[in-house]
Amino acid sequence: MRNPDDIEREMRSRFVRDYPDWARGRGSWPLRVNLKPPTMDERVTDPVTCHAWADTWAHYSGPGALHYDSARFPTGIHQMPKALTFASPGIVAAATAETQAIWRRCGTRLTELSRTFPGARFGRIVRRLTELSGQDYECLSSAARWLSDNPTSGMLLRQLPIEGINTKWLARHATLLLALLGDEVPVANIDCERAEEQLKDGDTSASQRTQLHQRLGLRIPPYLVQVAVADTVLRQQVAGMRHFAAGVDDLNQWPRTPDTVVILENKETGYAITDDLPGTVVLHGAGFSVAHYARIAWVRSARKVIYWGDIDLPGLAFINDLRGHGVPAESVHMDIATLDRFRHLAVEGATATRIELPHLAESERHLFEQLLDHAARYQSGLLLEQERIAWDYAYGVLADVIRS
Repeated sequence: MRNPDDIEREMRSRFVRDYPDWARGRGSWPLRVNLKPPTMDERVTDPVTCHAWADTWAHYSGPGALHYDSARFPTGIHQMPKALTFASPGIVAAATAETQAIWRRCGTRLTELSRTFPGARFGRIVRRLTELSGQDYECLSSAARWLSDNPTSGMLLRQLPIEGINTKWLARHATLLLALLGDEVPVANIDCERAEEQLKDGDTSASQRTQLHQRLGLRIPPYLVQVAVADTVLRQQVAGMRHFAAGVDDLNQWPRTPDTVVILENKETGYAITDDLPGTVVLHGAGFSVAHYARIAWVRSARKVIYWGDIDLPGLAFINDLRGHGVPAESVHMDIATLDRFRHLAVEGATATRIELPHLAESERHLFEQLLDHAARYQSGLLLEQERIAWDYAYGVLADVIRS
């Protein structure tokens, strides 16, 4: 026998689970809920409890319509509550003040947005729209309205005359924004965390950031490559600067170019190289942005390109992708021997996003397979950051490779 409190809990749970579908006209109505009236054995052995249960329903004042059925007791035929029916989602929502507020907010927002954006696709976003804070909802409406009216503005993101919008906000709400503009974008296709990394790293080859900005008609600031010039003659071409950042097009204007290019995954390692190394330029700290390096003409034409990244699955993906872009780089410190030597300094790292890296050298492939095996065995990746390798040893090997 189910009491009113039991039904209220069930209706609240069902509402929270299903209201996005109900808001889109789905579901079978009326919704009928069985109250599990007393069985024949219960009516014979404990009729007092059965009648007390029926009395609780006689005083029920919640949503839904009660239905009764005749039931035989030792004392005769009595009416027993049998089921509760809900004619519509709004009546289910009335079970609690909280669910009623959610339903009203959902209906109000969908009505407003459907009127303003007739081409919107709400299939995957009803719940997120409903759960947005009032401030984020207003920002979303304003942003979608402005971008709909100005589809090719060519503005930078921070130039948009919309209150509350910035880079992080756009990354978090990209799915909602695109849906209001009529794009059927699965939620899984916008990885906001990765988009944020790409916003910092500037991967313009396949970056979600770039695709999103292009779709919204926005302009992206040029990506700046971090450069350390280890050659004294080359430094004279850049006002004597050892460290600077410049766009790819500017770097392609150098009249004299390096013989050796060292590409380092992390920024700090680039700053750690303080020696002069004839004919050498160091590019550092770009992480995912290996595609930028391939656009620099003197990287592709250098006598030697050396890559050194973290020992982890992403680090191996970087050297693989660099070669995939046509840069025949050799790696240093990216093998099992280096990992074994400094294994005590390794920490938990990223797991694999790809299991096929066709451009790895044999020693790198052995390392890749070992890291894959570790991730499968422990459900966690392994990471030995390049900065953790003893500098005297690490730089000594790197300098020997440069000079060879």
